[in-house]
Amino acid sequence: MEETRFSSSNDPPAENFMVYDLFRAFWTRVVGLFFREIAERNAHLIPQTGPVMFVVAPHHNQFVDPVILLMHARRRVYFLTAAASMRRKFIGFYGRCLRGIPVERQQDLAKRGSGRIQLEDRVEAPLVVTGIGTRFLEEVEPGMKVVLPGGAGQARVASVESDTQLTLAAEMRELAALELLTKAEGTEFKIVPPVNQDDMYHAVYDRLNRGECIGIFPEGGSHDRTQMLPLKAGATIMALGATAANPGLGLKIVPTGLNYFHPSKFRSRAVIDFGEPIDVPAELVERYRQGGDAKRQACDEFLQTIAEGLKQVTLNTPDLETLRLIQAGRRLYRPTQHTLTMAQQVELTRRFIKGYNTYKDMPEVSDLRDRIAHYNAQLRYYGIRDHQVDSMRIGRPQAGALFAWRVLWLLLMGLVALPGLVINMPVLVITAVVSKRKARAALAASSVKVRARDVIATWKILIALVLVPLLYSVYAVLLVVCIHHAPAWTNADTVLRLASMSSVSLYLWAWALAAFMSYTALVFGEQAVDIIRSIRPLFLTLVVGSEHTELLAQMRSSLADDITELVNELGPQIYPEFSTTRIADQLGQTSSTHSNAINMSADAFHRSMRSGEQALRQRFARSTSPSCPTPDCPDEPSAPRQRRASKYAFNPPTPRTMESLNNISPMEFLSTATGALSSLLPSSTPDTPASEEPANDAKSAHQQDAESANKGLFFFT
Repeated sequence: MEETRFSSSNDPPAENFMVYDLFRAFWTRVVGLFFREIAERNAHLIPQTGPVMFVVAPHHNQFVDPVILLMHARRRVYFLTAAASMRRKFIGFYGRCLRGIPVERQQDLAKRGSGRIQLEDRVEAPLVVTGIGTRFLEEVEPGMKVVLPGGAGQARVASVESDTQLTLAAEMRELAALELLTKAEGTEFKIVPPVNQDDMYHAVYDRLNRGECIGIFPEGGSHDRTQMLPLKAGATIMALGATAANPGLGLKIVPTGLNYFHPSKFRSRAVIDFGEPIDVPAELVERYRQGGDAKRQACDEFLQTIAEGLKQVTLNTPDLETLRLIQAGRRLYRPTQHTLTMAQQVELTRRFIKGYNTYKDMPEVSDLRDRIAHYNAQLRYYGIRDHQVDSMRIGRPQAGALFAWRVLWLLLMGLVALPGLVINMPVLVITAVVSKRKARAALAASSVKVRARDVIATWKILIALVLVPLLYSVYAVLLVVCIHHAPAWTNADTVLRLASMSSVSLYLWAWALAAFMSYTALVFGEQAVDIIRSIRPLFLTLVVGSEHTELLAQMRSSLADDITELVNELGPQIYPEFSTTRIADQLGQTSSTHSNAINMSADAFHRSMRSGEQALRQRFARSTSPSCPTPDCPDEPSAPRQRRASKYAFNPPTPRTMESLNNISPMEFLSTATGALSSLLPSSTPDTPASEEPANDAKSAHQQDAESANKGLFFFT
């Protein structure tokens, strides 16, 4: 992982930030280990000096979201954190170390009221609430709010007449609220006391006046919906209020989008996208100073501006099915042969969403929507993914050869990963069980969550931070006890040497061994899972034959042609600068953050595996070339490639990435397998050129990648 550089030119010299920096470094590395890759887009837009407010959405991953921003902001960022979270021992400790600003939320202070309430006369007395078994005089005071279940409605209490009657300050006009209040048995309700946020606003203004950075999630809480929740006005009040108090503040609002591929899964991927900084308009600041309706209108207008900025860096669809439909269309779109980075995939998906929302009522788009849905249903029936369809366009002999090759590698990776998997199995089981229980509890307490997946990753990380050191300590103690109390008949040299070590040295050695086994399991187990996913389409080809899978491939090809044609036709109407010859760097600067040691090992595995496959292809090409019957012929100059070479169609797999593997003849595979495997061994003799030739090919492929990046990576701009 790259070292994060902080800009501290505005930090007060008298304050010590060592604790903040240490805990920030710790958490960024923990979260960096949880994710396989975290990419950023347009981080160069972040102002390096002066006060900045990061407005972050969607809030899909509870306490993980702030850490991802800390990994890429390159400045110290202090987050507004729910006071209820700050009151927890574990989370509150880290929140204070990271200098979080507590925010008291009304929903955290809500208490269930006694009895039930209803409107006896909705027409003549819509403000008079009647209670059934209630104790209004004890539980309710003027100024408190009455909140209905599921967020159906809420209203402030104007007066309390008796234990069974109170008067609201405003009528509840929502249809869902009226349905609940007019039931004969009434409805349950909650009571929310008024909250004074003056201390919080003063703390924010103080940080901004000192040139520091504030992070805020304007949705008000985490959720797992496919579109942003309505934004709260707090961010606009902070921005306008701070600027009104200090006209020369120079505050910048940076819209920040978080996009996850699988937010709750271990070793998944994420993209953080920074938008253009937004200035605080002087006109709105002046209207804010006037107070009253002018102040509310100024806040509403600025909130709309912030919402539009967030829409440019987030993915928003009405439901999960629409999101899956658009993602499938993006994968099928093919302006040219190319490989997209994660950030570019997210940007292209965002533009597909805009295009779909604009033209979804067109007959052509409706027809494509139905065809994509049918295609996705076929993929679910076969149990494969879109990028694996082309790998099934081979005969049974070729599929059998590749199947055997990958099973061999799978066994190798599985054997290396098995010990680490076994010792970490208790952690995997406990984190899965506990995180799901926490998700069910969060779902029951929320009115906006769909499945409460937004809390799973947080609990997995927190539980693992406690269990892993504890479990490794238990293993180390057991090993020390077993070695020092080995039976007298045990005279193995290794055991005797270990028994001569001190208990402390043996404990540390065992701890390091457990960590190393976990490391190897993480690296090689991850690759083994990728190989398992690549085996299924080959197995299906062996079972049903290519004549059946060819129909699915033809369906995909026809869809891809029609989608590409329609996008190229409608694209210029949404984006006037649209061109199929514009390169990908027009979509913004991107970079990725990895766990360096893990990914270096994974890359070494990919290079070894690919070198063997390249050796197979080279030997096959030489033995079958009519102009050169011997294997000692020089390499023929290859035609310019249209896209970047894949390491093995993994990490992440994309359409057509296994095409080169599927071209290997089964007979040639069997005749050259021994030579290919020997090329992977470090003890290869100098007269064996197989281990050197792939390196040369990789070098030329890298040069071609650079040319391809400047010539052929084009799509929406």
